[in-house]
Amino acid sequence: FSKVYFGLRNEDTSGDSNELSVDGPGYVRPGIGGFLGATEATREVAMDNWLISPLQTALAIFLIAALMFRSVMVSAMLTVTLFITLFAQYGLGGYFTSVENWSGNLAFHLLVTLSIAMGLGVDYGIYMISRLREEMQATDGNWAQALRNTQNTTGSAVIVSIIVLLGSFIPLVGTTLANTWGLAVYIGWALIIDVFTALMLLPLMVKWFKPKYVFGPY
Repeated sequence: FSKVYFGLRNEDTSGDSNELSVDGPGYVRPGIGGFLGATEATREVAMDNWLISPLQTALAIFLIAALMFRSVMVSAMLTVTLFITLFAQYGLGGYFTSVENWSGNLAFHLLVTLSIAMGLGVDYGIYMISRLREEMQATDGNWAQALRNTQNTTGSAVIVSIIVLLGSFIPLVGTTLANTWGLAVYIGWALIIDVFTALMLLPLMVKWFKPKYVFGPY
């Protein structure tokens, strides 16, 4: 918008530098209306909420998970996986912006995908953590066997769930509607990230930090 000139342009350009162009009692800030104005207004709101909304979602999930598991460590590990998904979304948006694909850039119509992606990711993490605890109890603390049983049961269910969800979003990539196309691409990308964080990264963090919720005493 630095290249846009507002108002009437004529040979007398003194209005660009005299008292009319300086903030004061008589200064009227130029504005734009119509579709261009609405687009710029939504862009400004989106740029503010691209950070605020996901942080609020992450905080809510952290508090709820801490109450559910009664473990700040488990809640923190789940939040880490959320931020991995979130930054992957930011990276995707940055890429589309760099190649000037405005259907998938960091715009207002894709804000909802952030919370959806984070919610899906934490769901799979909760399933894995809960099942790891049950298997650790059933195997008398045998981590290797508990992890194998968890991956064979809950892990398989997570993979099937993601395949089904991907199958429902992939056809939407063929649409010419920008909002729907962006939603399908962002959610599909998030699902791929979520399966790796839930089935690979989260068990590693559980093994490294050994939260009492999983390792006991129960």
